[in-house]
Amino acid sequence: MSEEINQYSRLSSGTSTFPAQHLADAPADTLRTHVHRVVAQPPTVVQSLLMKPPGGNVTLLFTDIEHSTQLWEKNPRTMGSALAQHDLLVRTIAERHNGYVFKTVGDAFCIAFEGAMDAVRVAVAAQRKLAETDWPGTGPIRVRMAIHTGEVEQRDNDYFGPTLNRVARLLSAGHGGQTLLSRVTAEMVRELLPDDTSLRDFGDRRLKDLSRPERIFQLVVHDLPADFPPLRSMEILPNNLPAQVTSFIGRAREMADLKRLLRTTRLLTLIGPGGTGKTRLSLQAAAEMLEEFPHGVWLVEFATVSDPALVAETIANIVEVREAHGRAPLETLAAALHNRHLLLVLDNCEHLVAACAQTAATLLRRCPKVTILASSREALNIEGETLQPVPPLGVPEFSRRENEFKSGEIAELEAVQLFVERASAVQPGFALTTGNAPLIAKICWRLDGIPLAIELAAVRIKVLSLEQIFTRLDDRFRLLSGGSRTALPRQQTLGALIDWSYDLLSEPERILLRRLTVFVAGRTLEMAEDVCVGEGLDKNSIFDLLSTLVEKSLLTIESGPAGEIRYTLLESVWDYGDEKLAQLGESLRYRGRHLDYFVRLAEQAESKLFGKDQKAWLEKMSVEHYNLNTALQFSVEHSEFIGLGLRLAGALARYWEAHSYLTEGYEHFQKLLEKAGDTMDPLVRAKAEVGAGRLSWCQDRDADALRHYHTALTIYEAARMTEQIGSVEALLGFAERSNGNGNAGRAHFERAKAIGEEQRLERVTAMAMHGLASLAADDGNFVQARHDKEKGLISARASGDQWMVALIAASLGKDCFGQGDFLAARTFLRESLVISRDLGNKWVVPYAIELLGDICANESDAQKAVRLYGAASAQREALGMSLSVMQRISYHHALERLHGLVSDHTFVNEWEKGHALDFKASIELAMEDTRAEQRLTA
Repeated sequence: MSEEINQYSRLSSGTSTFPAQHLADAPADTLRTHVHRVVAQPPTVVQSLLMKPPGGNVTLLFTDIEHSTQLWEKNPRTMGSALAQHDLLVRTIAERHNGYVFKTVGDAFCIAFEGAMDAVRVAVAAQRKLAETDWPGTGPIRVRMAIHTGEVEQRDNDYFGPTLNRVARLLSAGHGGQTLLSRVTAEMVRELLPDDTSLRDFGDRRLKDLSRPERIFQLVVHDLPADFPPLRSMEILPNNLPAQVTSFIGRAREMADLKRLLRTTRLLTLIGPGGTGKTRLSLQAAAEMLEEFPHGVWLVEFATVSDPALVAETIANIVEVREAHGRAPLETLAAALHNRHLLLVLDNCEHLVAACAQTAATLLRRCPKVTILASSREALNIEGETLQPVPPLGVPEFSRRENEFKSGEIAELEAVQLFVERASAVQPGFALTTGNAPLIAKICWRLDGIPLAIELAAVRIKVLSLEQIFTRLDDRFRLLSGGSRTALPRQQTLGALIDWSYDLLSEPERILLRRLTVFVAGRTLEMAEDVCVGEGLDKNSIFDLLSTLVEKSLLTIESGPAGEIRYTLLESVWDYGDEKLAQLGESLRYRGRHLDYFVRLAEQAESKLFGKDQKAWLEKMSVEHYNLNTALQFSVEHSEFIGLGLRLAGALARYWEAHSYLTEGYEHFQKLLEKAGDTMDPLVRAKAEVGAGRLSWCQDRDADALRHYHTALTIYEAARMTEQIGSVEALLGFAERSNGNGNAGRAHFERAKAIGEEQRLERVTAMAMHGLASLAADDGNFVQARHDKEKGLISARASGDQWMVALIAASLGKDCFGQGDFLAARTFLRESLVISRDLGNKWVVPYAIELLGDICANESDAQKAVRLYGAASAQREALGMSLSVMQRISYHHALERLHGLVSDHTFVNEWEKGHALDFKASIELAMEDTRAEQRLTA
């Protein structure tokens, strides 16, 4: 039944299954068939129909039966009578307390009250009666309930508006036997509740399709169950879906088809022209199906991705799969998702259609539980694809005369509903009337029912009358050619509307809108003030101009990870402004300023990425990932900016490594270094060579790493830059060690150590000591390795480089375990896990967890050891990590030992418990083990 009540926002738009005014005149047989299935109680039905529905600010009580579909399937013979008993019970109690039953949907009741306490009394009485009733044919009937108070729109004895959407979403968060209240209702009844009834505050919760969170309360009654599973709010369901700032209007048929198809096909592609709402429809469907995908629903936006080679890597970053050294991103992604049951929402595929098709085909073939919902202006054209056209919203057919239209007919049109909803948001009190309905319908018709066009036109109601809007559309849009409405494509209609909106702006607003297009995926006030000022724009005016563009729906506002305000452009508006910038010859200048801004930002961040503030700065740079890529691409395309591009890439090397953008970062370096040639500032080039070497080494391309490092070392030695020489010597040591040249590596580490100690360069010293200790461990000398690494750890801590601390601490944990010093091993491993969790360096975690499992096994806690190994395995799979040959040997020995310590049944059971844990829960399991050790030694 949750499926039906979740559709109430669409039912409330006028698609009532059997309106009350029709029942009033219906024959008795129709009443029995359509009204609540209570065939023995016609007086109750008639009483309901004769009641005066409350209006204005009302309290709504929605109810439905939990798992009703399963109950019907299990009890087809007895469920009908049980449902009739339920209906009579709920209706009788509701009407006893002045409740007006204005709609039923399957087993769901929608009831309106003038007073909030009446709704509460009905909920308490009904829950008690349901609990004490004997249900011999079906077992207990559990009903969830939700109560919310707000303004409603009345029409034809029915209710419409956002208040109904909110109570429907509130209901969808609850469980059978549970009654939930919104904040506004809770405040109204709090002081009126009887002594045996109270409210339990669940705090603010994000509900599907609601732009703002709702503070939710549970009605707690002394003789009724009070403990239920967690609320079905979006916080507990894995996803990255953005909160929607506007309500979802219409598309009832498309939504029903979309959800049905997603249950029967593994690749569903939404196709249609730009502006028809493909993205919004896919996000809505994804939000409503969260509970059907236990491993999450993940939105992957390709609008700002221009390189087809980055499609798989972009998806991997969203689902938190780490790039595996020496393995293609698509291979890594497919391996990591093999056993995950999730939904991928691939948005804006049209400019990457071939790469998206290849990626989708591979995932469908190798990941049997992955479902893909794509949106594109053309099909992917691969086997197994189901196409779902997304047409414009329904508009009237104006072949009839205007006076032939009835306001009721027009109100049913989704395009009209969208216009009214958006217009009322900017002009409270605006509503559809008999007088304005035909004109609104004609506006929507002239806009071809394109949602984006309708929204942009609707917000003009704040400054223009409907007549003015229509007149301007009529003057501006030359759509008809020889009487044909199809003479020009709909995309030109959308372009004409944006052109019209652009012409309505003041000149400063136009200038700013154009210049904002140099940014992608968002921009802040500070960015706009830095890059967009001058030549007609004063810095002090930027904020006011941004605010005006937001009000005119040409900009939208989002919140960044640190709470900062970011301004975003709709894709079509971005395209339009970008074209205008080019037409006016301003692109080179302002894209150059955009590049310069991010060079300065990256160089400011560079030192922070090695210090105590590295977590915050990693997050800050991650938000600007697409802006950074755009700036780098611009520098490659324009030789006069290549120096700035190399500076930017050199400053980003640590960021790319920390977030596993290894392939992407190295490709940037390759393009820039090739373009720069030998004319570049040698120090700028040297820094870029170091970054390229580091990223190639991370991908096990040791020969490339050595080539880049030696080039950088030559430049730094000529410039006598001691600190840089020491760092490169240490990096050369690691590359030579990985390449199998231990003696050469040792020589480089010794030189780096001497430079670091002589010049008191703590980071260089830490790198060198860690390298020497790694060589000692390679030789089996764990005592020496621990001694050297502890020195390196001291230096790393002094430098504030927490990432280096985590790496060294994890390595020290292994050395201490080898010595039998389990307490010290736990201490180091705990430190590594805490830092790795906080910084998001996930690849360290599986190794640390397995070491803790080894310690448990040695302390006769084999069950915990198996569970930890299962947790580590899940995290390694999620990251797409693989073990080296030597690692696999020791790993299999460890598993064989664990198999010998527990029974097969216990091993499987504990492994599955650990394997079911996510990243944070895996660390929590490991930390619980650490705390247990601490208690034993206290």
